[in-house]
Amino acid sequence: MKVNSIDIFCEIIDNFGDIGVVYRISKELKKIFQNVRIRIVLNRLEEFKAINKKVKDTDYQEIDGLICVTEKYVKENMESFGVSDVFIEAFGCNVPEEYVKAAKENSKLWINLEYLSGEKWIEDFHLCESLIDSKTLKKIFFMPGFSEKSGGVIIDSGFLERMKFGKENRDEVLKKYFKDFDLKDKFIGTVFSYEKNFENLLETLKNYEKETVLLLMGEKTQKSFSEILKKNLTEDYGNIVKYGKITMIYSDFFSQEEYEEIISASDFNFTRGEDSFVRGIVLGKPFMWHIYLQEEKAHMDKIKAFTERFKESVEVSEEEKNIIESYCNLLEDYNDRDKNSLEKGKENFRIFFEKFEEINRICEKYSKFLLEKCNLVKKLYKYIQEY
Repeated sequence: MKVNSIDIFCEIIDNFGDIGVVYRISKELKKIFQNVRIRIVLNRLEEFKAINKKVKDTDYQEIDGLICVTEKYVKENMESFGVSDVFIEAFGCNVPEEYVKAAKENSKLWINLEYLSGEKWIEDFHLCESLIDSKTLKKIFFMPGFSEKSGGVIIDSGFLERMKFGKENRDEVLKKYFKDFDLKDKFIGTVFSYEKNFENLLETLKNYEKETVLLLMGEKTQKSFSEILKKNLTEDYGNIVKYGKITMIYSDFFSQEEYEEIISASDFNFTRGEDSFVRGIVLGKPFMWHIYLQEEKAHMDKIKAFTERFKESVEVSEEEKNIIESYCNLLEDYNDRDKNSLEKGKENFRIFFEKFEEINRICEKYSKFLLEKCNLVKKLYKYIQEY
């Protein structure tokens, strides 16, 4: 199908993940569809401004070759704004009625981009049609996932370049972002989470053989550590806290690109949500995933589904089988909660650090599988082209 224009709709609720994913897809599609007009439509701009310093507080602007507008702008200027050949509804955001009405007469393809999931059933729904009242427009489900039969995960070329740079220039990257600290030859982990009690992590690291530096990222992460450190504080130097052999740095908020360089230069990464989590697993380094809390612990079904896909996607030795099983149990324990509280969890991080090198090798294998079989943007481009 010849494509002249693509619109991507995104409704930001209360985190950076939705816009992070949409912005990443938009940039990559722009590289592939070089002469195609691509517009992003957002309900609000605060989170986008936080992850991209180029974004201004205005209803219409151009960023990185993309047109970014607010939903308010679309509704007020629908006649001149018009519709695109292809439009993507990200995460069930509800495209404005005015747009849908016009699209049923003038657009060709409506892609319903769902949330990332490891559940098996999504493979049956991936690329299925959702019936709508239109003779020319078709609505298709696109289901991101961790298997070859799903829509895959977002692996964009910009991230791959930053990943390579961060790994090959570790000291340079860390000095660039943390110039006031000597991080050379340190064992470094990043922590980006929702509300969480990290007492078990600190107790494990306090007795670990290596001196560890934790880079604490995001307000919810930093507040979580502050709550428990009030009880156990040993030395406090402003935005640096030392607790035994652990040094914690309360870092500034970084843009999407800056964050990616930092996690590429670190030894391990605790990630959250969807966007940073996918960066973590594609890196091929030991990771922990803090999944978004859902009612009735529905998030636990998602984390268990991921661990099943993880285990079946990596070829491991007999020795590694027990390690990957324990690692996946830790991922599940880390997320086992029915509310965002600071109550102490049941997770035991001993396996993560005692078998760190083995887990690193397992994660490298998984990264290779994702890179070869699960590139969402390539799958999306192929489908649009062949439609």
